[in-house]
Amino acid sequence: MRTLKTELAYLRDTYAFTSSSSDDVSTVLDVLKKTKKKTNDDDDDDESCYSYCYEIVLDKTIAYPAGGGQPSDVGTMILIDTNTRWMFDFDEVRMDKETKQVLHRGTFRRRKEDEDDDVFDVDEMKGKTCSIEIDENVRMAHAKMHTAGHLLDVAVARVPGLEKLVATKGSHGVADAYVEYKGNARTFSGIEDDDEKLIRLMNEHLEKLIEQNDVVKAEYLAYEDAKRACGGSLPSYVSPDAEEAPRVVTVAGYGCPCGGTHVKSSKELKRVTAVGFRVKKGQTRIRYKVDI
Repeated sequence: MRTLKTELAYLRDTYAFTSSSSDDVSTVLDVLKKTKKKTNDDDDDDESCYSYCYEIVLDKTIAYPAGGGQPSDVGTMILIDTNTRWMFDFDEVRMDKETKQVLHRGTFRRRKEDEDDDVFDVDEMKGKTCSIEIDENVRMAHAKMHTAGHLLDVAVARVPGLEKLVATKGSHGVADAYVEYKGNARTFSGIEDDDEKLIRLMNEHLEKLIEQNDVVKAEYLAYEDAKRACGGSLPSYVSPDAEEAPRVVTVAGYGCPCGGTHVKSSKELKRVTAVGFRVKKGQTRIRYKVDI
């Protein structure tokens, strides 16, 4: 039997922080109990050595699963039952690459604190509907960081010589954000002995790009149209025979295949700063930060 994959509702609207309307509620497809050993104790039968959590699979979700260098959303589900309302706090969201299902990992609690009966049947949760509330601050911080990573690509390419750098990966978390490129920034720019100058040039372009207040677009395009939007080529992982058309995010006129969440315009970023870079084994990693 074919597994039902999760509809990625978060792709429709970065600013959808709740799914409380009747059209937006999700249905629980599965509830999986997970165990994790807390200690190195050899006594595998000792319950105190383990912690427990659950993973809930939904038919659709507004919660972003970690991927593409962007951390996952966190939030709460309210499971709607005929007798009571259960709440499920999730702090990790991931996608199963094989099934294309999104799993929300966390713990259950009753909505009413005065309820002391916390016994429930996990199997009875299947097929129930739920609404989702994601943490708005976390969502917007990640969206800003991800858009800023794309904006950094544009700024880097505007420094003479650095247009030859090819972005290979990125990390868009608040604590340690960077974009890594194939190529040596010092060699390509001809600025071999003045890293501060290179960083200053990048930041000058970043400042100008933010002031332009360009609209950030996310759209599904036919393969050939996506190639044109992304400068004439697409990464090898984007197949022309894929079931879905490529999703292209365009920031300051520069398109890139992307499945992340983004802000509506570059002006929302306020300030993006390249804070340093390193060159190692032919790769340049540029670190950046955003005034959240």
